[in-house]
Amino acid sequence: MKLSAWSKRLLAGVCTAALLAGGASALALSPAALPTPEALSVTNASDAQLRAALSKLAVVYSSDTHGWQVSSPYEDASLSSASCGLYPYLFLSQDDATVSLTLGMSCFSTQKMELQSIRVETKDSTYNFTCDDQYDGGYDADLKSWFDFEFFAMDDHAEYLTEWAAAKSVTATFTGKDGSTKAYTLTKDNLQAIRDIMAAYTTLLDSDASTAQSVLSSLAK
Repeated sequence: MKLSAWSKRLLAGVCTAALLAGGASALALSPAALPTPEALSVTNASDAQLRAALSKLAVVYSSDTHGWQVSSPYEDASLSSASCGLYPYLFLSQDDATVSLTLGMSCFSTQKMELQSIRVETKDSTYNFTCDDQYDGGYDADLKSWFDFEFFAMDDHAEYLTEWAAAKSVTATFTGKDGSTKAYTLTKDNLQAIRDIMAAYTTLLDSDASTAQSVLSSLAK
């Protein structure tokens, strides 16, 4: 299976659309959750503020998912080097202007590793994610590595990402269905990607729908 930034991005978009339609990925050990943003609110973030928030990110429009997906270029570099990663995505539906926050977790390993759970730890907190039964991984011949992806809806848990972005160190432990484990400490770039996405997420929620769609359309590739 050939891994590419586009295929990863498209897969995340499809998963986001499925989550919005009611698909389930389980979260455990949740701190108090933030209210779920159902749609973009009509407030006062300007066109310029939104462009500035999106300037460090990649915007792609997909006719398959009928919306715009926003991701970090840091993730493309991570994938190209077969590095594990915890990277959030934003998805804005063209139909109803709903904005969603999805976390993609990628694990690379020398042997096939079908993920069962992922534990994320900071100095003060532990977050447990239970993976679904679908295997979204494979083997990349160019990178000579096995990989697996998991996606989680984070609108009710946006504060997790905010806390990770502020932490001095964040470690993820991937556990496979065979009991094997792999630890990954988030890199400086991974943490910056989370900060950039969360800044864009907040600004999108503070933008009116027409401004958001106009800016995203002008930036989309």
